[in-house]
Amino acid sequence: MNEADEVFDVSTGERQRLSMSDDIDEIRERAASLPWWRRPRQLRRQLAGVLVATALASVLLVGGLNFYAAQGLLDDGTEDQLVGIGTARARTIENGVERVLARTSSVSGDLGIVDALGKFANDFAALEDEVLSAEQQAVLENFYEVNYVEPYNSLGLEEATVEEFLPTSNAGRYLQYHYIAEPWQRGVEPSTVVDAGDGSDYSRTHARFHESLNTMLTESFGAGDAELITLGGDIVYSVDKRIDFGTNILDGPYDDSNLADVLRDRLPRVRSGSAVLADIDLYLPDGGRPVFFSAVSIKNETETIGALATEIPVAALNSITTSGQEWEKFGLQSGESYVVGGDGLLRSESRLWIEDRDEYLRKVKDEPTALLIDRLDSPIGIQNIATEPVSTALEGDEFRGTSTNYLGTRNFSYAQPIEVPGVDWVVVVDIPLEDARAPLYDYAKRLGFILLIILPVAALVGLWLARRLTRPIPVVLAAATSIADGERDLDIPDLGQDEFGDLARRLENMAEELGDREAALASEYEDRRELLLAVLPPRLIDESGSVSDSGDLADLATVVAVTVDTSTNELEEDEDRRADLLDQVATLAKAATADRNIERVRASADGYLYLVGVGFPDGGAVEALDFVADHLRRFEDLRDREDLDIALRFGLATGPVATGVLDNGSLTFGAWGLPVRQASVLAAMSDSNEVLIDASTAAAAGDNHDLERTDELIALDAEPMDLYTFSTN
Repeated sequence: MNEADEVFDVSTGERQRLSMSDDIDEIRERAASLPWWRRPRQLRRQLAGVLVATALASVLLVGGLNFYAAQGLLDDGTEDQLVGIGTARARTIENGVERVLARTSSVSGDLGIVDALGKFANDFAALEDEVLSAEQQAVLENFYEVNYVEPYNSLGLEEATVEEFLPTSNAGRYLQYHYIAEPWQRGVEPSTVVDAGDGSDYSRTHARFHESLNTMLTESFGAGDAELITLGGDIVYSVDKRIDFGTNILDGPYDDSNLADVLRDRLPRVRSGSAVLADIDLYLPDGGRPVFFSAVSIKNETETIGALATEIPVAALNSITTSGQEWEKFGLQSGESYVVGGDGLLRSESRLWIEDRDEYLRKVKDEPTALLIDRLDSPIGIQNIATEPVSTALEGDEFRGTSTNYLGTRNFSYAQPIEVPGVDWVVVVDIPLEDARAPLYDYAKRLGFILLIILPVAALVGLWLARRLTRPIPVVLAAATSIADGERDLDIPDLGQDEFGDLARRLENMAEELGDREAALASEYEDRRELLLAVLPPRLIDESGSVSDSGDLADLATVVAVTVDTSTNELEEDEDRRADLLDQVATLAKAATADRNIERVRASADGYLYLVGVGFPDGGAVEALDFVADHLRRFEDLRDREDLDIALRFGLATGPVATGVLDNGSLTFGAWGLPVRQASVLAAMSDSNEVLIDASTAAAAGDNHDLERTDELIALDAEPMDLYTFSTN
């Protein structure tokens, strides 16, 4: 470097004179004067960081691989455990239901039951003529009001009345009074009444059969209740004497229950003696608690005379799904299994409900659902389980993997369909993801402790090595920064024959090459900008010479369509002459649009389409007419000078117009709307050097131009157009 040499000061952005006495320390100070955000990190720090990062990456890589492998093994083991538990639960439920149905089927031909059903049916029919006294009716209605209507209405459901629940038949009301309401009034449990003492044949029949039926159907079966039902649907006998006793299950208050559906639709279609399962209901006669029934037809020799329905306690299903509430014993330390029906509602109780009722209700997001669960004291038949495992299993497939359960907890889940005839059930087994992966989280904590020890050691070693392996490079840094700031004429001191010296020389060459390329880019920019301006409005071209906007616009504007008519014999035979004339017309058009609010939308050899006055209150009608008048004057001057046999045709239309840039292989600017079509049609239909103007343009122009109405009408879309023209003289 000579004494008169100059360098670009990267800290001030100015050129400064340097002499040979400017040494490395001076350049280092200049580099250090850069703002902190422009200073690169020192190489020694980078090397130290690399060593620390290497140590960190090594520990994380080994630990991550081990973590991933352990997670895979743990997940596979958890999944296998869930599959085993879920499959065992499904088989247990299937076998349990089969046993229940088999027990029910086994008594269908018992002569005692056949005899009892026949006598109860006859005695029930004989009571139809018995009408309760007003006092008895009042006692019955009070029983319903206190025990069923008021509790039902407190659930927040649709309001119910006593009349909706009462039996419709006289016989039914008679039996409910004598066997339910009257004992209740005396403080006697209805199910313990053997003889109502009313002297009726029914009471004598009831006293004869009740104890034996109770022993046979409930105590030995373990059933909650048992009912004898006639072929017509009358429940003529009930062990527990609930309020469905004496009603008609097919068309009475409970005709929409699952038991009614079974008796009405499914039981008549199965083989004689085969029992059918009715899905779980929130059964009002049982206080709104969930119950389900098994039902079997009763025959007297070859004639079907009715059916036997036995209630299956939901507790039996709960006992299977909860393993008798011994979840840990079967590998579900914090998990659970439950059954869901085809309607997406719970069929067995949740573990959280059993262990912490308040927490369960807190997690139920739907407040009315939580209130109903609380008041009915069970989520069965109420809690909706709209989860991926349930939907997959209901479609007939197994689900294995992670999912979010009905209370918002992430779990490992397994679900499969349960093969129980007549019901659509699936069993789901869940284990909280957090609990299943607890060993992995412990491993991650231990890995963190190892990192806390390794990283400080690696940092100290890295700093020591970096200090030995690096040296200052302020000159190269200053030169590179000068290039980044725009300096292209550098004179960097000779830094020797090592890598830094070679880098300095390359920087000098790069600066020179960048200068040449920038000059070439500037020239290319001007060429590109001129090319874009030839096909797009200037408002769409930014300072970089690129298309800055899609040009999408919808506004009021005036469309000017111009057609150049060169259809003379002379010009058709002389293509060169025709092309020259068209170029002259294009030059005139460009001159006429100068300094006007006019955008050229489309241009071809013999026609143009302009958009005038976008955003103007009058839609640019006056500006468009001024442009056309100027264009015609220029054209007539040219035609007179050159003695040309060509003509221009103009069409103007004003209205809403939409524009946009089209990129369909070649970049073009387009306009759409009725005014575009109208202007193009008017230009095509006008005479030589004639200007046809639609009514919208004429109205917007007002008195600014002397427009004359023309008798020529042009129909567009089957609607005639009022047209105007004007003279340029």
